[in-house]
Amino acid sequence: MTNNKKTVGIFIMPREFPCGPQSSCCGPVGQSEEDMQKLKDSIKTQLGCDVEVISVTDGNQMKNNLQIVRLLRSFGLMSLPIISLNDEVVSMGNPSPEEAVLAIKEKITQV
Repeated sequence: MTNNKKTVGIFIMPREFPCGPQSSCCGPVGQSEEDMQKLKDSIKTQLGCDVEVISVTDGNQMKNNLQIVRLLRSFGLMSLPIISLNDEVVSMGNPSPEEAVLAIKEKITQV
């Protein structure tokens, strides 16, 4: 990498209601836009990184992120959101914005 700019990728599945929003059989699946915006804003504000939110349902985006595809196949949707720093995974699951910032900071200091 020629510059020092850090790029964070947040891989998500947009929130869906497989059985309908009022269904009693199952709840929503995926991440809400509000939660992802909070996460994105926290990372940008506290770390100054470029942040890209990528839907795992976008085949064009995912063909360039085979490591994420493998993680999804191994761990399923519970692994989302997956957060990467310069294409290296730093977090899986549903971290709070504070936990995500801390995980990214730890990875930055290792580099």
